[in-house]
Amino acid sequence: MRPRRALVTGGGRGIGRAIALGLAGDGVDVVVTARSVDELDAVVAEGAAVGGGAVQAVPADLGDLERVQALAGEAEALLGGHINVLVNNAGVSLPGPTPTVPLPDWELSLRVNVTAPFLLCQATLPAMAEDRWGRVISIGSLYSRFGVPLAASYTASKHAILGLTRVISQEFARKGVTANTLAPGFVDTEMVRAETLRVATKHGLSTEDTLKRFLKNAGQAIGRTIEAEEVAALVVFLASEPAAAITGQIINVDGGAHQG
Repeated sequence: MRPRRALVTGGGRGIGRAIALGLAGDGVDVVVTARSVDELDAVVAEGAAVGGGAVQAVPADLGDLERVQALAGEAEALLGGHINVLVNNAGVSLPGPTPTVPLPDWELSLRVNVTAPFLLCQATLPAMAEDRWGRVISIGSLYSRFGVPLAASYTASKHAILGLTRVISQEFARKGVTANTLAPGFVDTEMVRAETLRVATKHGLSTEDTLKRFLKNAGQAIGRTIEAEEVAALVVFLASEPAAAITGQIINVDGGAHQG
């Protein structure tokens, strides 16, 4: 079996953490990156307890593009070989009415959510193609499929990552490299909890009622948030040999949310 070496961005918590641990449990050697050294240290310790593949960490802020350009090389040095599983998970959400979105917020959203994944793809795809095996898995969102009020920069960035996925899938389809985007609904993560609290505070509602409204508006039929491990399980499959024919797809992990 070929060695699998993964880089997971935004791997310190939430979906990224679950993905890193899930891949490690499936025998993949993983490098996780995030801004918080404490969170990364915790994931590395959890990875050691899981067994399977090794989990190592490289702190990085994906808003710093010079740092991003050095990231793949640092990860490969730790892994002892080329990255052949790239998981673009890190993201920022900076909501607000479109006419008043500050330009720095717009630029940061695109930089972290689109440009950083693009640079990491540029850094890793040539070796994947040469080895004739690779996986690019990007975490999009329900917002990759719909226009969502008060989320101009986040929605634009999540549409963009889907477009990038589809281009890569076509360019590398005959080189053993797949590219897919996952579109989770509302997942029980720090980002969703923070947004729930922000909206609840603004409108004088409880966080419980606010979350119920989010789920109802999204049509999340299961009536609950999705667990990060439920998203991670699909990433683990897409990073495997049996997933070789799945490419260029947006795969919904949304609890039966509005389809379209």
